[in-house]
Amino acid sequence: MSDTEQEWKPSGKVRPQSTMAQAFSSALDNAFMLDSDVNHLSQTIDQKKQHMIIQSRELEALQARIREAEERLKSQSSHFTSASQTNESGRDHESAPQEEPTSNEHQQTYEQKGNES
Repeated sequence: MSDTEQEWKPSGKVRPQSTMAQAFSSALDNAFMLDSDVNHLSQTIDQKKQHMIIQSRELEALQARIREAEERLKSQSSHFTSASQTNESGRDHESAPQEEPTSNEHQQTYEQKGNES
C-alpha cells in the first residue's frame, strides 16, 4: 500500500464519492424519479395525517355538542312533562284556559280605542 492510502481514514459514516459516482447517482435518481417521488409521497402522507387529526378533533367537538344538546332536550322534556302533569291534575276542576289574543285582535282593540277618543 502507498503512503496516501495508509494515511486516509474515513471521517464518520460519510464515504467520499467521486464526481463520476455523484453524477451517476443523480442520473439514476432523475431517471427513476426516486428522490422526488419519495419526498412527494412523504409530504402527501404528512398532509393527510394532519388533515385526519384536524377532522378527528372537529368530529369529537361536534359529538360533544350533540351529547350536550341531547342532555338539554332530555332535561327540558322531563321538566315539561312533570310540569304538564302537575297542571293537568290541578285543572280537573277548573274551567278551560282562555286563549291569548292574536295580533289582529290587538290591532282592532287599539284602533277602537283610537276612534273612541
